[in-house]
Amino acid sequence: MGLVELPVAPADPVAASQIPDQTVSDASRREQSASAKPAFWTLQASHTVIDIFPVFIASLAVTLNDRLSLTPGQYAAMFAVGPIVSGLPQAFFAWATDKYDTRFCAWFGLALGAACLCSIGFAENFWQLIVLQIIGMTGTGMYHPIGAALAGQLAQRALRHGRSWGVSIFYSAGMIGGITGPLICTRMTAEWGMRSLAWLIIPSVLFAWVLMRATSNAPHRQDGHHSIHRALPDEERRARWRAIWVLFTANVMRFVVNTGLMVLFGYWARSRMPADITGATNLTGNLIAAMSVGMMIFGLLGGRLIRPGHERGPMIWLSVLGAIPVGLIAVLGDQFGAWAGYFAAAAGAMGFAATIPCTISLAQRLLPGRTGLASGLMLGTSWSLACVAPWYAKFLVGGVGLDEIASVPSWRIDAAFGGFAVLLLVAGGLTLLLPKALLRHVAQQG
Repeated sequence: MGLVELPVAPADPVAASQIPDQTVSDASRREQSASAKPAFWTLQASHTVIDIFPVFIASLAVTLNDRLSLTPGQYAAMFAVGPIVSGLPQAFFAWATDKYDTRFCAWFGLALGAACLCSIGFAENFWQLIVLQIIGMTGTGMYHPIGAALAGQLAQRALRHGRSWGVSIFYSAGMIGGITGPLICTRMTAEWGMRSLAWLIIPSVLFAWVLMRATSNAPHRQDGHHSIHRALPDEERRARWRAIWVLFTANVMRFVVNTGLMVLFGYWARSRMPADITGATNLTGNLIAAMSVGMMIFGLLGGRLIRPGHERGPMIWLSVLGAIPVGLIAVLGDQFGAWAGYFAAAAGAMGFAATIPCTISLAQRLLPGRTGLASGLMLGTSWSLACVAPWYAKFLVGGVGLDEIASVPSWRIDAAFGGFAVLLLVAGGLTLLLPKALLRHVAQQG
């Protein structure tokens, strides 16, 4: 059953009166802002650092495939395992974060993810690689629910434009890591070998300590969240959860596109340079970096330009506009060269990068007492279901492995990119199920 646009019942006046007065003096507001800013910007830097590492395996996939003699199933598993082990446990870590009001998962997840994912050069077979990937990606998964929740709440104190802008900065800070990660790992591997990545562990662990000190006392839940929750009528509470599941389902599709494009980049690069493993690896890394540039730019623009309470329309037309370049990445790259492919990869990111940050901040407003859970559902849990993307990509190119992709006609690879563009269109269509009145109502509460 779809969501119906019901008028949102006003909060119970007695319960509402128990909500703490949010009006503070200018001096108090300046004091809050001054104390929150160092923690907020340290958090942003930590997101850049931690998001360098998850893209190592995708960026080095062609080299790892050749080095470890992977089967087609093992190659696909490299892409599928990451979303599963990083995303699925996020619901648990989010629950624990909210229940125990702890920031442990942020700094510990950063240290754990760096230690394991920077050690992949020491893997001598597929199973050693997968163990490092599982532990490392679990660490990065621990970080993200509390990180996004802290970003939203600290932004209320540190920034003029509040929660949505803060979450967008957080998202885009991660994209800086996504941009630099492929460039760092492919170039370090080419110059000094894959084991040289282990040198990155030392500064990362030191930064985890800095993050622990900066955020140990920072709040991550909305002020007065207990009173706000008690004041909600039953029908509004149910409407909020229905909206959460619509946002979640659409985000699953967006993350399938995001993950699947990284798989297709490797297929397309190898089809262009079947005998040049290093060249195909660098082309794959460049495409992932270009897509990450687009994600950073559109993530920031989405958070700045999409107004709270008016998310529905932009989430629809951004999905449509993003689907066009996604479907044309290989076509443009073949016709006009690699730079045209880079441009299309960056432009296509508007279909998911501009909308995902606003779904996170919207979910946090819908669940003010469970901002960690809201963030985990919109980020990790939905991303975990993107584990189907490698098999969907393989199906679209005809079921062949990476080593056989040169035998696939170019139209088949073109059509595969189109298959992911369709998912963006469906995600945009689901947004029509969000009630406008509910979005406006929760926007007024912060």
